[in-house]
Amino acid sequence: MRSFSFIEVFAYNLLRAFPLMMLAFYPFYEKKRFSFPVTVLIYNLIIALWLVISIINAYFNGSRIRMGVLEAICIILIAILYASAFKTHPGKMLFFCFMLFNVGYMVTMVSKFLEGFLFPDLVLDGYRWSASVCLAVTTPFILIPVFCFFKWEKQMIEEISEPAYVWQYCWLVPVTFYLIWSHEFYGEGDPILWSLHVNHIGYILIINFGAFMVYYLILRMIKDNADYMKLREENHFLSVELMQYDGLNQRIALARQGRHDLRHHILTMENLLNSGDVEALRSYITEVGDKYELEGSLTFCSNRTVNGILTYFAGIANQNNIEFSVNIGIPEDIPVAKTDLSILFGNLLENAIEACQRLNSGPGKIVVRGQVTGNTLTLAVDNTYETIPEKDIRGRFRSMKHSGAGIGTESVKNIVSRYNGVIQFETRGDLFCVSAMLYLQESDQSVLVKG
Repeated sequence: MRSFSFIEVFAYNLLRAFPLMMLAFYPFYEKKRFSFPVTVLIYNLIIALWLVISIINAYFNGSRIRMGVLEAICIILIAILYASAFKTHPGKMLFFCFMLFNVGYMVTMVSKFLEGFLFPDLVLDGYRWSASVCLAVTTPFILIPVFCFFKWEKQMIEEISEPAYVWQYCWLVPVTFYLIWSHEFYGEGDPILWSLHVNHIGYILIINFGAFMVYYLILRMIKDNADYMKLREENHFLSVELMQYDGLNQRIALARQGRHDLRHHILTMENLLNSGDVEALRSYITEVGDKYELEGSLTFCSNRTVNGILTYFAGIANQNNIEFSVNIGIPEDIPVAKTDLSILFGNLLENAIEACQRLNSGPGKIVVRGQVTGNTLTLAVDNTYETIPEKDIRGRFRSMKHSGAGIGTESVKNIVSRYNGVIQFETRGDLFCVSAMLYLQESDQSVLVKG
C-alpha cells in the first residue's frame, strides 16, 4: 500500500520541474519562435508532460528499465517541444537542456540525503511531504549558483556571434554526464538508499563541480574563439581600408604629377600648333592620353563601403589583366554593418583574385553580381580557376596559403550565418561560383549599431 498521497506526488514533482524549466527557458527567451502566450503554453505543456510521466512512475512503479524508458520518452518529447519554442542551434539547446537534467539529478539526490538526516522515518516512502520540504530547502542553494552561471553565459553569448559548428559536438559533454547520472540513478540498488550515504553525496558534489568546470571551459573557449574571429575580421577590415587609402594616395600623387606636367604639355602642344604640324600635334595628344589614361567608372554602386572595395580590387584585376565585370545595386542605407560588408566582399574578391593569379593558361575572369530586394541582400561572385579547393572532414575549405581551414571563407560563412542567411559554393565549367543571401531586418539593433 502506498503511504503517499496524490497531492504529495504532484507537489514534489512540480517543485522539481518548475525551477528547472524556468532556467531552461531563460538563456533563449529573447530568441523565442512564437509570441509570449504561445511560449508560455509550450512551457506549461512541458511541465504537464513531466508531471504525467512522474506520476505514472510513482503509482505504477515497475522495473528500473521501464522507469528509464519512460524517462527517455519524456526527455525526447520535452526536447521536441523545447526545440520548437526557440530559434537557435539545436546543439546549443541540447547542451543546456542536458546540463539542467544533470542539475536536477543532483538536486534530487542531495534533497534525499537531507530528508534522510531530518526525517529518517519518512525518507523511504518516496514522495511524502518531507521530500517536498527538503527539496524546497535544497533547490535554492543549488539553482541560484546555476542561475548565476546561466546569467553570465547569456550575457557572454549575446556579445558574440559564435559559428554554428561549435555546437555540433559540444552537447555530447553534458550528455555523457547525463548517462553517468542515469547509471547511478537507475542502476543496481535503490537510488534512495544510495543517496543516504554521505560519501556518495560528496562524490556527487565533486562530479558536478568538475562538470561545471568543464562547461565553463567549453563556453570560455567558444567566447575566446569568437573574440579571435571578431578581431581577425576587424583586422581584415582595417587592412582593406588601408589598401584603399594607399590606392587613394597613389591617385592623388598621380593627379599632382599630372597637374605639374600639364603646363609643359600645353606649351609643347602650343608650339606644335603654331608651327602648323598637325600630325605631330595629333600624335602628341594621343601619347599624352595613353600616358594618363583614366580607369573606367569608379562608381559601381551607391554604397560607399562596397564601392570602395570593388574599386580597389578592380584596380588589382586591371594590373593583373583579369577581366573584372560588376553588376551590382546596393544602397548606402542597408542594415548591414560596414565591417560585415567589408569582410564579406573583401574576402570573396580576394579569393577570386588569388584564384585568377594562379591560372597558368589564359586570362582570368571575375564576375560580381549583387542586389538588395525587399529584406534580402543577394550576392554572387564567379571566377575562373584551375584547382578545386579541398575540404576537410567538417566541410571547410582548406587554405592554399597555409595549413588548416581557409580563414576568409570561414569569416564569410560566419557573417552569412549572423544574418540568418545561406551560402553556396559550386563549380560550373571553368568557374568557381559563390552565391549568398542575407536577410536584412531593420529592427535588428545589434546589427545597426555595428555600422
